[in-house]
Amino acid sequence: MGVMLKGTGSVQQTGGQKSRVDVTLSELAFQALTSDGADVDVPLRLESAVRCYLGDRDSGRPAWSYPAFLRGSETRGEVRVQLEVPGGLWQDFEEEATRQGVTVEQLAEHAAFYFAAELDAGRVTQRILSDLEDGERGDAGR
Repeated sequence: MGVMLKGTGSVQQTGGQKSRVDVTLSELAFQALTSDGADVDVPLRLESAVRCYLGDRDSGRPAWSYPAFLRGSETRGEVRVQLEVPGGLWQDFEEEATRQGVTVEQLAEHAAFYFAAELDAGRVTQRILSDLEDGERGDAGR
């Protein structure tokens, strides 16, 4: 089983339960992912964007779903990113794209912008700190 993104194939790796996926993004979305440093691991950053986006599914934030005015538009596949993500994560992302009626590529681009906005607002940092605090509380109870 594979995913086809704008003519770029992806391969499901069944042994390691990871999906190797080729995603093309516009230069603008790529820059949004990498704007805070030259040493950014782009595949890891895109995986983080996917995780953040899916994690906010029930947040009720107005900017979460793919913008209605962009439906039917085509993304500009200018930069190719190859990443390996847990198969379940990518399957959830594919299902979300289908549910919203957009391509996986469109949703990946939207997730990149969404994540960049979260980074800019400092909300990702707050999530990390909250997760660390929760982990410390959990360790203290053992």
